[in-house]
Amino acid sequence: MSRQRHFPALWIPILFGACLCPPAATGAGRTSDFGSNPRNIDATQFGHRIVLGPLWLFNGGDAPAYALPDYDDSGWMILDQNRPIQDLDIGSSRYAWYRAHVHLRPGSTGVMVGLDHMRGSYEVYANGTRIGSAGDLYTLPSRYQRTIALYAIPQASLSPSGDIVLAIRCGFNPARTLMPIGTDARVYLIGSESAPRERSYANAHETLDDWVLLLLSLLTGIVALSLYPALRSRREYLAIAVYSFAAAGYNAVWLLEDLSTYNFASDAALGLAFGTGNVALIEFVRLVLGRKRSPTLLALEIASFFAAFAPLATISGIGNGIHLGFFANYSASLTVDTVLLVLLIRGWTERNHEARILLPAIVVYSGAQWYAFIRGLVFFIHLVGHEWPLFSLAVGTYSFTAADIGFFVFYVTLLVFLALRTVGIARERAHAAAELEAARGTQQLLLARSSQSTPGFKVESVYYPANEVGGDFFLVWPGADGALLAIIGDVSGKGLIAAMRVAMILGVLRREDSERPAEVLRNLNRALLTRSEAGFTTACCIHLDRGGLCTVANAGHLAPYINGVEMTVPPSLPLGVTEDVAFEEVSVKPGAGQSLVLLSDGVVEARNKTGELFGFDRTGAISTQSAEQIAAAARAFGQQDDITVLTLAFAPAEVLHA
Repeated sequence: MSRQRHFPALWIPILFGACLCPPAATGAGRTSDFGSNPRNIDATQFGHRIVLGPLWLFNGGDAPAYALPDYDDSGWMILDQNRPIQDLDIGSSRYAWYRAHVHLRPGSTGVMVGLDHMRGSYEVYANGTRIGSAGDLYTLPSRYQRTIALYAIPQASLSPSGDIVLAIRCGFNPARTLMPIGTDARVYLIGSESAPRERSYANAHETLDDWVLLLLSLLTGIVALSLYPALRSRREYLAIAVYSFAAAGYNAVWLLEDLSTYNFASDAALGLAFGTGNVALIEFVRLVLGRKRSPTLLALEIASFFAAFAPLATISGIGNGIHLGFFANYSASLTVDTVLLVLLIRGWTERNHEARILLPAIVVYSGAQWYAFIRGLVFFIHLVGHEWPLFSLAVGTYSFTAADIGFFVFYVTLLVFLALRTVGIARERAHAAAELEAARGTQQLLLARSSQSTPGFKVESVYYPANEVGGDFFLVWPGADGALLAIIGDVSGKGLIAAMRVAMILGVLRREDSERPAEVLRNLNRALLTRSEAGFTTACCIHLDRGGLCTVANAGHLAPYINGVEMTVPPSLPLGVTEDVAFEEVSVKPGAGQSLVLLSDGVVEARNKTGELFGFDRTGAISTQSAEQIAAAARAFGQQDDITVLTLAFAPAEVLHA
């Protein structure tokens, strides 16, 4: 199974540069190819390393004698390891043997066999002696060895003439979709002195990209996850954190496999990381573009998750043939690419700035994926004799594919994106905070003027906003003939919009010339309906004359309390809902020494740590206390919303004078 680089790249110039650069060197020391005739390989000029192949003696059966040096293999086919498996008539055997006859200098010592990029499990024999193995040929041979494995040839197995018959017994994966020694596999003869250096060198060059991408993906995930607690409303930070950690897991498993071997469990872990990353990446783009998750998009996310496990079909025995395995390898990548392209193209047409940044990169990356797909497809269906070369960029002795460069640039770009986005959000919040502070100052000034001089009445008011600015309001002003008018209310919504609505309401009320509570509410309702803002407002208006008669009209607000008892007032819709609403008035005459208490729902809706509400019973029990005591009790219980308390009573001296 070829590795699928499925996370997008963002830097077009570098990618195009990578496509134009030749592959870098991947080995050190003297290397020779002696694979022109596997029945007679003259390696008497043995240097640091001899590369065997691409031609091998090949047989699709299985017998112990195949390992013996004197076995007659004249009837075996000569196989080019670059040929696809479907071109071979290998019957139904689960095993295959490769052989090569090599002639070293007589008396050669310290010879080792090295193998890399081997697919499936295998055993290695030198002159009939089993010198090593990898994987388990008798269970599921679902492994892939990218790095070099070394096996020493015992000196006793080396003939004095220097002749070696190298035999490799391999197992096919159950789906029979892969050649054990495929196009990228290499088999070496290496001197024991240089072998450790060769392995260290090769393994370092094979895994450098994994280490870089692992560290970058971890860094990106840590940065995004660190920022998310302070930006919980920005779920794209969580999505990119999940994506980055999934990518880190993917790279970590791949690195582990590079340093050891592939197996079914590691492939399943790759599928889980791949699938999780697919969904998180789609969610990231969706959230950045501000799109809702439609049923279609949800179905595509689910499909992209399960498509990530499709490559397991190539090693699990499901299906029969190269086609299932080939398409399975690309199904998840191409699914995600298509979804991202559709989302970003729509964002581009809607003039989304982020889409214009991301779309070119996704187009380039998708082009690379489709190139890889078509590259394999035309080879498997025999439109070309050999696979087209992979694009790579040479940096010294290291080679980086276009996908490697794309990953690197993508993670760096993500870090830059997170930094710029966070700075932008911080500026927006600072600007909003400044506006809120200005609104708070304005609101405090307006509310401070809400209690005018009220001769003959004792008025107490307390206001505790839950945030910088609140949605509660009240106004008390003297009426004709020594009467008193008071109104308390609560607007829907929070923050600056609510504060602006409160300011507008107080402005309307200060111009009110009616002394009838129902008329006051009708006029305010009409004013609110002329505004284009959505939302509603609850309010309760009271007229208290010098004779002690209290007239109340209510618009969806809490009823006043008199001597600890809630008044019974006719129900009505809140303000700002509809013009066709009537506000009924009800009158009552409080007893001597009794006060009226008006309050907002922030009192009854106070909630403690266990989730218990302050409630109407507690509110009624303390409603005979002062405004400060009522508000303090609700606030101590657990403030959840704005708390406003207004108490009205006749002043004792004035009552005596009357």
